[in-house]
Amino acid sequence: MLLTGLPLQMVFSSRSEFLPSNIVQMDPFFNHHILVAEKATHKLFLFEFNPGGFPELIKTYPMATGKIRGNKKTQGDHKTPEGIYRFTRFIPKSKLLKDYGKEGEIYGAGAFVMNYPNPHDHLLSKTGGGIWLHSTNDETRIEKGRDSRGCVVVANNHLKDISTFIELEKTSIIVVEKIKYLRKETWIKERQELNTFLNTWLRSWQEENIKVYLSHYSKKYFKTPTKRNFKSYKRYKSMVFSSPGRPDIVLRNISIFKKNNFARIVFSQHYKSSRINDTGRKTIYLVRNDSYQWEIISEYWNKLNENESSILKPIAFKPSMRFFNKMDR
Repeated sequence: MLLTGLPLQMVFSSRSEFLPSNIVQMDPFFNHHILVAEKATHKLFLFEFNPGGFPELIKTYPMATGKIRGNKKTQGDHKTPEGIYRFTRFIPKSKLLKDYGKEGEIYGAGAFVMNYPNPHDHLLSKTGGGIWLHSTNDETRIEKGRDSRGCVVVANNHLKDISTFIELEKTSIIVVEKIKYLRKETWIKERQELNTFLNTWLRSWQEENIKVYLSHYSKKYFKTPTKRNFKSYKRYKSMVFSSPGRPDIVLRNISIFKKNNFARIVFSQHYKSSRINDTGRKTIYLVRNDSYQWEIISEYWNKLNENESSILKPIAFKPSMRFFNKMDR
């Protein structure tokens, strides 16, 4: 059962009854906190990982988004894109003023850059860039609700508070028009469905079952970061699978987020074979096909540094003022 527009006190006073459909699974390493921006109500929600396995709402902030309603499609349309994004870097006020002069004042205390356009956006032929979560030197803009060129805008003190929960390249933000809530039993089924997909993909990789493995990929849309299409990827994987010995592959720290027919799964991946032994972060982007089955359209792997690789059991995240120095506060 799917519901929209439920009062927050109804949704979260009894977390066992309704849960946000976009947050399928969180983990304490890559996504200990996540932001969900609801354009229809001009509210930005901060959720944290709950050891019980369910997202827990801890804070709500007013925000402003694009001047024009709807999902961003092209450069300069003044719409805020809807999708699943991560924060890639922070731009402090000093840098904004240096780069943009007096015009940089409109970004307030600083800005967090979002990875728009992502692979889902590329699939939809979206264009543009420069989508940020930032504050403002004129906080009356937030009261208007729709008063940006596409960015998500909050008050200066709120951005500083939010920043204490953000880790670059880990923390995500999901932007939607309206949050959809599912009954707990339906929410659990959706989580099981995506976990089953991930597990069968992993098992086929471990067993080097090329037919089952490739069935998880979109023949029509799959692209690697190097622009390799499904056919060339198939040739490459067939060659790898034909090598002697099977790999030892372990996945941990799994986070799953969803927006309608799009999903993103992030996890740490330890891969060991006769020639390779490494640990990294894998991100896979999925879409539902016409048969309502999930398919991978893109995947990214980044090697974790030594400190990250050694953390098999993540320590508890502690919010701290990491992006603003004492003078900026």
